[in-house]
Amino acid sequence: MLHRPFHFSVSSGLGRTIMLSVVLLLALMAAILGQGLYLDHRNILRSAGERLQTQLRAFGSATDIALLSAEHALSRSSHELEQHSGQPLSGLELRRLLLHNLARAPALSRLALFDDKGRLVATAGEDAGTADMPPWVAAGLQAGSRSFSGIAQGQLGVALRVSAPGAGGVLLALLDQERIAAELESGDGFEGQHLMLLDMQNRSVLLAGAGPHQQTLLRQLQEQQAPGEFSGFGTQLVQGQDYLFAIRQLSQQPVRAFSAIERSRVLHGWYLRVVISAGVLLLVLALTALFLRQWRNSSRRERQIMNDLAHLHQAIEQMPSPIVITDLNRCIVYVNQAFLAHTGYSSDEVLGMKPNMLSSGRTPPATYRALWRELKREQPWQGEFINRMRDGSERIESVMITPVRDLDGRIASYFAISQDVTGQHEAAARLVRYKEIVNAADELMALVGPDYHYLQVNNRYLEYHHRERNQIEGHSMQELYGETEFNQQIKPLFDGAVAGRPFVIEQWLTFAGKGRRFCRISGHPVADTHQNTESVAINIADFTERKLMEEALRTSERRFRVLSEFSPMGIFEADAEGHNIYSNRYYSDVLGQTTEQLMGDGWTHALHPDDKEKILNSWHAAVAGQKSEWRSEGRFLDAEGRPRWFRFAARRVEGTSFEEVRYIGMAVDITEQVQHREILEQKNRELERLSTTDALTGLINRGRTEQMLAEEIHRYHRYGTSFGLIMLDVDHFKQVNDTCGHEVGDQVLCRLAKLMQEHTRLSDCPGRWGGEEFLILCPNTDLKGVQQLAEALRERIANEDFPVIGQRTCSFGVTVIGPGDNAKALLVRADEALYRAKSGGRNRVEVA
Repeated sequence: MLHRPFHFSVSSGLGRTIMLSVVLLLALMAAILGQGLYLDHRNILRSAGERLQTQLRAFGSATDIALLSAEHALSRSSHELEQHSGQPLSGLELRRLLLHNLARAPALSRLALFDDKGRLVATAGEDAGTADMPPWVAAGLQAGSRSFSGIAQGQLGVALRVSAPGAGGVLLALLDQERIAAELESGDGFEGQHLMLLDMQNRSVLLAGAGPHQQTLLRQLQEQQAPGEFSGFGTQLVQGQDYLFAIRQLSQQPVRAFSAIERSRVLHGWYLRVVISAGVLLLVLALTALFLRQWRNSSRRERQIMNDLAHLHQAIEQMPSPIVITDLNRCIVYVNQAFLAHTGYSSDEVLGMKPNMLSSGRTPPATYRALWRELKREQPWQGEFINRMRDGSERIESVMITPVRDLDGRIASYFAISQDVTGQHEAAARLVRYKEIVNAADELMALVGPDYHYLQVNNRYLEYHHRERNQIEGHSMQELYGETEFNQQIKPLFDGAVAGRPFVIEQWLTFAGKGRRFCRISGHPVADTHQNTESVAINIADFTERKLMEEALRTSERRFRVLSEFSPMGIFEADAEGHNIYSNRYYSDVLGQTTEQLMGDGWTHALHPDDKEKILNSWHAAVAGQKSEWRSEGRFLDAEGRPRWFRFAARRVEGTSFEEVRYIGMAVDITEQVQHREILEQKNRELERLSTTDALTGLINRGRTEQMLAEEIHRYHRYGTSFGLIMLDVDHFKQVNDTCGHEVGDQVLCRLAKLMQEHTRLSDCPGRWGGEEFLILCPNTDLKGVQQLAEALRERIANEDFPVIGQRTCSFGVTVIGPGDNAKALLVRADEALYRAKSGGRNRVEVA
């Protein structure tokens, strides 16, 4: 029967329910979208505040570290000035002292010394030509302060009063703003943030990012401070009208760090998402209205189509050809009984499905393209499909598909009628395959009747005889080969084949298209259903190349034997068992053995005893594993018993059976190469030792020490393996050189290096850092262990009697690696500890 689709009116109760459900769904979507945008707005502001505070903490920490570095530089400079005794330092010496301490404090841009009257005595660093004392320094002097800080012309500085012979006054250190800014976070997450330093009167020191917005930021900051938003200490965040603000009090400094970012920049993406969301919601509303309208129209059209199909059903149900009717969506709405009988499906299994349920996947895509091209033009189409039936069998069907129009002239459905043409295709395909096989054969094939006339020949037969098909087929063999050759060679064999005696011969033949060729000729009788010979199948196979290759191979083998006998290298051939079956004269001359002695495994007796097992194991593994190549190196003992180095190489040559497998190889004398290589390796080892060793003390040099320090830091960050660092310096070593000479000083350094090697662990790495300074790396050691090692080494050095000068002491600075440390931080801490040991009286150990 013809199945009709379910239909209802939009005005019915069910239609109104669906439309109400759609409206409620759209309202729910709008509510969810609004809630999502609200949460997105709140999360964006919270994330921006977190990034702002993160940047502010980094900014404040960088400034605190810079201030601490400035205080250390001032303290070192003051200490060196106060320790100096004798004549006052000259301007050049003062500048050199300031430059030295400035270089040890990269966070500073300038170090300057002013006298008590505010006059510049010496300066180093940027703006070195500026001679005026900043007002806040003068104010600090008048107030009698010893250490104070301030801001002038946008720069933050620290000052320290000093009292030194001939150098009384005040030391000034100014911070390097660019170095502080370089420590800050960067990237998309921190784009557009403004960073400043403020004094207690909210006067700004611009460091990063404010630009033309500085005054606007300060004014809105004052408005936020008026109600007491920033009255406390620590890092605080406030959301202003146009900006997000964060402020942080620096530790022990009358300075605050301030950061801000525009709300519009933070919410720019959110505003865009709001606009896009509103647009998408409006688009969904429009598409929903359009869908409802199209749904109503489609329901009406389908009702009319099903009515028309019901009329057609009565006319075509009894047709013998399979018939399918589909709707505009290509869903099957009708099949006749012939279709069900042909495919094996029931009507319940196919109705509502699409015709591609029968697709086997083997129909060419071009067929479908042609089908839809014609149907889109509203024209009938006829072609063939390869379909799969319900039982899994595949059938080739010739199908005609015609659009069916309704009373209004519009296409309402598609009508398809098919016919099974599988048998026709199989018969045609067999004929084509047989023909292709015959024509593609490399042999010359011909079918000849009992009257000696050609019935059919393949393409290769035509090519060899240099004839067209109409010049051979239908003609006698005598016309092609001539009367003499036909009667003497071909006719006797052909008559035997007609009588039921097949033949196979090999001989040279002359062809008009190929010349003289060596061929194998065979003839087999072809019988009919009554077992009478109706024709003879002739096959001619061209073996000329094989014949020539066999002759060339024999010639080549003779040449190879001659050439190998005069070759300046060893050439051998071994069978699959690894036994030699050939070796040239070179082996006999070098090894002092005859060819007969070298057969089998005789060559192995000449191998050096130290290399024999290695080479034989390698050879046996290659043979047993049937490897295509074998390579090795080793020593032979020549006729006089002297070892000579050889490089061996062999390649596997396959035969028709395992017994015919061969390994053909050679042996090249590389004795001189090996000797040169050993000399070069020895020199390279010596160069490597010189490049990493201090020439005077024999310890590792500074470059190697820095490399090992970097390796230990990498190991710590990767595996958490701690290590310590000891920096030591010979006390008053300059006096040794000045009074006793550099030769005695070198002896002291050498003796000190020996003491470090003797009284440290095997895992410790002492190295010369420069001059009289040494550095010891202590792997897998905590702070207590490093301190004990340094103390023991200090006592041993203090008790040592050095040449000429007697006893001499050393000062030690000790530290261990911690989280976030790099090489520079470790060295700075060790150097500061060493400086404290020097300042504390020398001959002592200080821990950083």
